Amino acid sequence: MYNVEYKYSCAETGHQLEFIALNYARDFDRISSWMKEAHVAKTWQLDESIDKLKNYLLDALGKKSQKLWLLSINGKISAYAETYFAPNDRLNDYFPVVAGDYGIHLLIGEASQLSKGYSKLIIRGLSDYLFSREKAKRVLIEPDINVKQLSSIENTLGFTKLGQLNLPEKTANLYAITKEQFYHKNPSVITYDDSRLPLLFLHFPSYPNDLQVAKWLTKLNQITKTKTPYVVISTFDDCYQFSQEARKLQMRWFKQNKIILAEYCLAMLRVTTDTEMIQKLNSTAMINGMPFRCIPVASKEEALKQAQMILADNSQIYLAS
Repeated sequence: MYNVEYKYSCAETGHQLEFIALNYARDFDRISSWMKEAHVAKTWQLDESIDKLKNYLLDALGKKSQKLWLLSINGKISAYAETYFAPNDRLNDYFPVVAGDYGIHLLIGEASQLSKGYSKLIIRGLSDYLFSREKAKRVLIEPDINVKQLSSIENTLGFTKLGQLNLPEKTANLYAITKEQFYHKNPSVITYDDSRLPLLFLHFPSYPNDLQVAKWLTKLNQITKTKTPYVVISTFDDCYQFSQEARKLQMRWFKQNKIILAEYCLAMLRVTTDTEMIQKLNSTAMINGMPFRCIPVASKEEALKQAQMILADNSQIYLAS
């Protein structure tokens, strides 16, 4: 059983990336087989012996400033990646990194998943994870100059080439991107799941663009117009925010649909433990200003319990009337 720790949805392609923390005992054989693949062996050079790979992985897993991942692409475990705090990495010996710099290493292990554009998906997903979860200020990547698949990340993903590095095992191109540059070029996706209506699940990521905001309002509009009572369970990345224009669009839509929302959206349960957000949701301004109840809950489990109670109460009211 794999525990997914992070999910990324690509706005451009619709591909899904899931992060699974590497477990040495469970995953060693998989990683070992990938390291023997010709396209991996020539750059990672960890196919020579079992002991060499064991020592490498155990050393990496022992570093608090580094995390190792299995990556699932559209439901199939296909890749391996490392994320690391650059000031504590050997990269600091070759390039003047600063606080807030994080780096990534990656490989696609499954040969059947090559030449499908998934390297870009992985770089996008890893960067999004580092900016939203690790609070990175800049992401660095230093691929071998012979890895042609990553030579276009300047134009396609918005990275800037800083030069070349002469590392012991390779000559590498060094690329970097800041958080602002990344989300300008690679907007996040607001995800929604209405497969369990009358429960609607929404997730708001870091920095969705205005089009993404318009799309989720359209979805909410479609659901509301069915005139079926529902409850929203919403989760948010730590640093999510809308643009000023998107906020105006949202407030306009709420104002235009206030009456129908008040009737059919029974509540929005926001999963949060942030003290300031809880105070905001419980404030008089929020209670009087929103067409539905906004209720803070500490976990998804609590949200599900409350949602079921709200729906049950509404059913009793409906039957009584």
